Amino acid sequence: MTFLLLSSFQKNNPSLSLAASCIILCLALALSSCKSMGPKTIPQDSFNYNQRIANHENEQMLLNIVRLRYLEMARFMNVSSVINSYTRGGAAGVSGGANPVGNSIGGSISSNWSDRPTITYTPMTGQAFSQSLLTPLPPSVIFFLIQSGWSAERLMRLTNSMINGIHNEIGTPGEQRQSDQKFNELLDVLHQLQRAGALGMHFRGDWPKVDVDIILPENPRTDSVRRAITKFKDLLELDQDINIFDIEYGVVVERKNQIVVQTHSILEMISNISWYIEVPEEHVSEGRTLATFRPDDPDLIHILATKNKPENAFLSINYRDHWYYIDDRDVKSKNTFAVMQMLMSMAKDGSSAVAPLISIGN
Repeated sequence: MTFLLLSSFQKNNPSLSLAASCIILCLALALSSCKSMGPKTIPQDSFNYNQRIANHENEQMLLNIVRLRYLEMARFMNVSSVINSYTRGGAAGVSGGANPVGNSIGGSISSNWSDRPTITYTPMTGQAFSQSLLTPLPPSVIFFLIQSGWSAERLMRLTNSMINGIHNEIGTPGEQRQSDQKFNELLDVLHQLQRAGALGMHFRGDWPKVDVDIILPENPRTDSVRRAITKFKDLLELDQDINIFDIEYGVVVERKNQIVVQTHSILEMISNISWYIEVPEEHVSEGRTLATFRPDDPDLIHILATKNKPENAFLSINYRDHWYYIDDRDVKSKNTFAVMQMLMSMAKDGSSAVAPLISIGN
């Protein structure tokens, strides 16, 4: 169509120059390119913003772990909305005239493009959020995640202080202790039962007020599963002829065949992990922070510190002139960090923040 119009124009205007023909051709091509661009931006935008928000949440979590290590207050910002708008436009014109010397023709083409993202950050404050950080995790949440396939061993070690009087490790300066040997044995048994598919659960009630029971098979499929069940009951002082046990939050076992779990709060969990960080020795000697807690089993999480930006980092932040990071090849630490992020997401109840919103537009 463009070439037909150009040919017609040249036929009626023999003196039309090659340059003028090029102007008209470019004008036609520019106008024909103004097609809908919205659908084309969806795949790229959704992926990029998803990745950036995930990076933001990971870095924020690591930053707050490091802050707590230096006895500073944790602060959280939530990306509450992302709005992006694109504008594309163009303008073109052609002018011509005749005079005694000859014909003349001129043209102009202009275009514009704008990308205007607006990202809204909400400071996570207020009574509801504070309570979610400070309230001990319900046992139902932990065992629901175990039922969903998350590691029972990792979750119990990360979120539990004590179960039926058996103590887990604690790394905070106010109370530092290694875990009881029975607790380590219990973790091994839970790991065996979970891998064998012999750790059943029954949930009752409406979320989040849910009661949970552990259900063990009456007729184990293998001798190894039978031995694991027997040891599980021995460690928690449960009757061997009972296979369904009620789980509740608490410290003291009040009745026979009850499993009582004392859980951490989100803030307590993060604070406990912060004392595992291998901070620079000069920061301890100078009194900037206290000594590192080194558990008997150090494989829960490794957060390292270095002066220079690390290579092969899964996640890193710069703080106090040092880089704190998790190595991308450290699968166990990455797994633990993912569990922490999952638990942290449960603290974001979506309630309105009292503090002002922060919108950053471009």
